[in-house]
Amino acid sequence: MASQSARVPAETVSEKKNLPKENKKMNNGAKVNEPIKFGSHGTKEPIKEEGKKVPVTALRKDAVEDWPEPKQIHSFYIVRYRRFEDQNLKPKFDQAEKELQKMNKTRFQLIEKLRARRAERSELFGQRKPVSAENKEFRTVIEGKRKEIKPLQDALGKLRGPRKDGREGGVGLCSSEAELDNLIKSLQYRIQHESIPLTEEKKILREIKQLEGTRGEIKENVALRAQIQDSMGEKESIQKQVKLISGGLDGVHKEQQAVKAKLKILDDQLDANTSQIKSLDEELKEVTKKRDAAFVRVQELRNQREEANAPFYKNVALLQKAKLLADKKDV
Repeated sequence: MASQSARVPAETVSEKKNLPKENKKMNNGAKVNEPIKFGSHGTKEPIKEEGKKVPVTALRKDAVEDWPEPKQIHSFYIVRYRRFEDQNLKPKFDQAEKELQKMNKTRFQLIEKLRARRAERSELFGQRKPVSAENKEFRTVIEGKRKEIKPLQDALGKLRGPRKDGREGGVGLCSSEAELDNLIKSLQYRIQHESIPLTEEKKILREIKQLEGTRGEIKENVALRAQIQDSMGEKESIQKQVKLISGGLDGVHKEQQAVKAKLKILDDQLDANTSQIKSLDEELKEVTKKRDAAFVRVQELRNQREEANAPFYKNVALLQKAKLLADKKDV
């Protein structure tokens, strides 16, 4: 058995002898300290890839799917603030709000009264408009009749003859030359046949002289009367026309007076309505001023209350934000 175990094949021995030579060749082929490529074995043949390369990202994704990370739940605790109620401020605030409500109610009532008065004013104006138009029509008719009657009255005045002109003795113009001549003759007769003082005689002579001075004016008046009679008719005819127009004018005046009475009633009502509106306006201004002051007072007290509750409102905003984040699961 010892001889069998000591046997070594010749090939093995020869291979052992050749090992140093091959190592020597390898050492000669590669320099010291140079990296040796795995699988080169001293040959230049490329190593064939047995399969495709797997991307790193795919490996990571598969790894996450195979071994998912457990979800973590975070819990947050937020302190809830209570609203602060100042016991000293509350009665002041309640009183200010009552005053504001009172002023608002009073102001509303005044506005309603003003609205009613203004509606009444509009209605009165609506009633007055046709009455005023009717009164205007009467004025137009009256003015027309006055224009119509004026020349007739002027003609009658000229036909009546001259008026007293205030001369000494109250002597006026005569209606005709014949009347003038008769008057002068009567005065001359007194001087000739009556026993009168010298002063009276001188006075009569002055009067006769004045009468003679009116002869030209008398002639003009006579010619004018003749012209009037030719254009307008006789005196009696003109008087009838004047009487007829005057009668119609009187009737129009009566109707106008009735319209004016209605107009006065409406104007008095409008004046009273205007006075009421003015009074209500003044009262409304005062109430509005008090209401504004009460509103400012309420705002001041409310600001004081809100300032004291500033932490509470911040806490409410924080709680709302936390709730939104919790609903979105964005924590």
